Amino acid sequence: MTIETEDVVVTVRVRQGLLAQGISALLALSVPVLLVLYWLTIPTGDWVWVVTVQTVVLAAVLLGVIRYLRVCVSVTPTHLLERRFFFGTNRVPLTSIGRVVMLEMHRTMASQSRLQMFVLDAAGRPLMRMRGEYWSRNDINRIASHLTMAPIEHVDHPVTLDELQSTRPEMLYWFERRPSRMP
Repeated sequence: MTIETEDVVVTVRVRQGLLAQGISALLALSVPVLLVLYWLTIPTGDWVWVVTVQTVVLAAVLLGVIRYLRVCVSVTPTHLLERRFFFGTNRVPLTSIGRVVMLEMHRTMASQSRLQMFVLDAAGRPLMRMRGEYWSRNDINRIASHLTMAPIEHVDHPVTLDELQSTRPEMLYWFERRPSRMP
């Protein structure tokens, strides 16, 4: 069942500014390289390979843009739905939500903190996460306000990633639990 077939109470979409930044960076990196490649290959007649590679890359970027624009989180009367960039849709029955943890997290003490929302089951295992890097503060709060079936825990002070790794590693993604550190 897709998100569109259920009675959606609220839907929020990922920040569109990130897409514009990504496209700008891609253009800034690829346009000079492509110009040089065309300049070098047109006289020799090998420019067809450059066009072929450029077309494949453009198709991949277009697919990525379409997938990015489809990313959303929705609340229905029975489910919390997360349409992901990769791996389809995460369907969380509202009855399986044990608690919601809202906290301000920053990567280092110098970085700006971002709101994070962790949706956990009764055993404390993560069911879904909304990170402030991708979702606006208003969107995270909007989704949380519709998750009234579970207690919402607000952590009153900003935490670092290191603190979460030592106190609540089960809430983090696998690659955040034991990051490799440079000495």
